[in-house]
Amino acid sequence: MTDRAEKVTLSLPVFNGSDYIADAIESILGQTLTDFRLYVTDNASHDDTPEIVSSYARKDSRVVLVSNKENIGAAANYNLGFTYRAGKYFKWCAHDDRLSPNYLEACVDALEARPDVGLAYGRTLQISPKDEIFEIPEYETPSIDNDDPAQRFRQTIALSKTCFPIFGVFRPELLERSMLHRSYYGSDRALLAEMAILGKFLLVEDAVFYNREHEERSINIDDKLQRSLWQTGRKSRSAAAEHIQLASHLFRIASRHGDVVAPYRLWAGLIRRSLTPVELGRYSLELAGMISPKMAAFLKRNFAGQIGPRQLKQVVFK
Repeated sequence: MTDRAEKVTLSLPVFNGSDYIADAIESILGQTLTDFRLYVTDNASHDDTPEIVSSYARKDSRVVLVSNKENIGAAANYNLGFTYRAGKYFKWCAHDDRLSPNYLEACVDALEARPDVGLAYGRTLQISPKDEIFEIPEYETPSIDNDDPAQRFRQTIALSKTCFPIFGVFRPELLERSMLHRSYYGSDRALLAEMAILGKFLLVEDAVFYNREHEERSINIDDKLQRSLWQTGRKSRSAAAEHIQLASHLFRIASRHGDVVAPYRLWAGLIRRSLTPVELGRYSLELAGMISPKMAAFLKRNFAGQIGPRQLKQVVFK
């Protein structure tokens, strides 16, 4: 925490982001809402990232570089950024993405107008390495504004997909009640589900989040052990069991907010989800992978037709 009371605290976690971080910072400094502070938590980058950020910090006091002595993993680095929260609102940023100039203002205005909303986020467009812009409507998360927290919890798990709303504007007092990011890839989906228990989600159509697609994105890492290294700073078969970790995380979340919704109402939906053939297949492969990658490969070869290649692609350890 700091003693400064900016309107919005921004956190930008980064590791080796020199290709795009200048563009990301420029889009933040160009916001129509100017009352913010940006904390860039550099995760021991060994490229030019620290120098690029430092150059902006020298020119604009709203930019602060926080340098980790060693790589602590993406999850811990995201959570580190949250410790610097001081403003009325909080937002995580990505080093390779871009915001429309009105993003902060539009989302803050929405939160000011709707006390029942805990997270406001813009619509998503995709941007290529060459700055070409594409629509990706199948990955858009609509507003989730049911009055029932249990319904919002279930809807968020089903609709968050690639979790673009994680880069929206939050009420930090709600994030303080959460488990934040955990040590497995995809924990942002569970974090969003937890946020949905505590408040409604609002899609702000006038604001645009430009998500950059490029080969170095974490989502493009096929090797789940390698993804666990990105997420936690070390290779871990336990962390690489992403679907098992997600299920466990969701059940823990369902037991944490009895003052908002009865836990059994959340457990019922999670049990049904966990017993679907696709989820059972994923858990089986991940358990096999924790014991033996060869066993997982055998199951993939012999049972791929029952689960489907799309689901299997990401669940076998390499």
